[in-house]
Amino acid sequence: MSFQKPRIIPWLEEQINSQRYPGLKWRNLEQTLFEIPWKHGLRQDKCEDDVKIFEAWAIASGSYNPITDTANPAVWKRNFRSALNRKSEIRVVKDNSSDSVNPHKIYEFNRGASGNITPEDLYCGESSSPSSQLPFSSPRSQFTVDRNLSQNINQMQISVSEDEQVRGSSQEVVDDSHQHVLDQFFPNNTFETQFEVKIYYRGTLVKKSLANSRGFHLTSRQLTNQENYLEDVTLPSPSMISDLKVAAEINKLLQNLEQGTLVEVQNGAICAKRQGKCRSFWSMTETPTTDQPSPINKEAYSELYNCQQFVKELIEFIDHKRQESPQYDIWICLGEIWPDGRQWKKKLIMVQITPISMQLLHELSYSTGASSLRSNEINLQISDSLSSSLRSTSDILSFLKEFEERMDCA
Repeated sequence: MSFQKPRIIPWLEEQINSQRYPGLKWRNLEQTLFEIPWKHGLRQDKCEDDVKIFEAWAIASGSYNPITDTANPAVWKRNFRSALNRKSEIRVVKDNSSDSVNPHKIYEFNRGASGNITPEDLYCGESSSPSSQLPFSSPRSQFTVDRNLSQNINQMQISVSEDEQVRGSSQEVVDDSHQHVLDQFFPNNTFETQFEVKIYYRGTLVKKSLANSRGFHLTSRQLTNQENYLEDVTLPSPSMISDLKVAAEINKLLQNLEQGTLVEVQNGAICAKRQGKCRSFWSMTETPTTDQPSPINKEAYSELYNCQQFVKELIEFIDHKRQESPQYDIWICLGEIWPDGRQWKKKLIMVQITPISMQLLHELSYSTGASSLRSNEINLQISDSLSSSLRSTSDILSFLKEFEERMDCA
């Protein structure tokens, strides 16, 4: 018996009408708007019900066999979202996935749209796997589907034009390329980035270094602490500062900065925590428009910036839905309240932190696949692979949306 992969639009409408999935519902009488629960996998209040609809599509589409395969909710969710994103008849109208009480997204069906046929719409023929002989009507049927599009083209039960076949095959190649590049950003299934760290004394650059993906420890201690899992970025002596009075003030601060400030990536967010009695403050720009200080917590980690937010804002910027390019440099002032109306160059110790991966993605938004990053300190393997696969604005947008999916499902 042949296995038929369902088209996601009529399949999804059927699931909404069934009322079997908590939170999956119509939002208007015309049944053009629908709501899907969209809870981040790292939330403490997550439960099995949150991923039921994603699991159901994984089973229906043949990518997951609950009897033989290991459950992977993050992959189910990513594949479900990708399936929706490929349909011109469906669009996101509201993203409330960050809502603390009811995280969800609202999608809209465009009933009048006549989108192109894509591999997602096609019914696949018989699979070579014996397990595919079980009837499709059972929600827990054992079946596997040959995922190789080139092998399935001749088995299609719906006729498509030659150019559609070529387009579908090309898309598979692009998706595979994006997947490989993406794996370099998510080597341990979590977002990673190196950091370029610049240290300024009264506006003068006194040190520049590259920290690894785990993060770093800003400290005035000259001897490395072998017990610390983060590498030390040592604040240098102010011997290069010609103003002796300023140098003396900096030295006073350095005496209280041995315990310093920790900066690291946690669950896709760049976080910081100060140690010791010397306070530290931060901002996403060296020229903040507010005089309201933002202290870094001592008792727990403070989230400085979220990669998911950056990618979302970058997509909006490229897609002309946002005027301002997203900020990604993080500025930390050690030992003095900031911002306070004074220029950052007047502060004794300022630290500029640049997440290299964000810088790379940002610069790609101004080009068509060729990053301007050429520092020998930066890992150019990612840059080169991106440059070879992203050759247009649409490629960059497609890549960033896949990146966003990874962050959303991580």
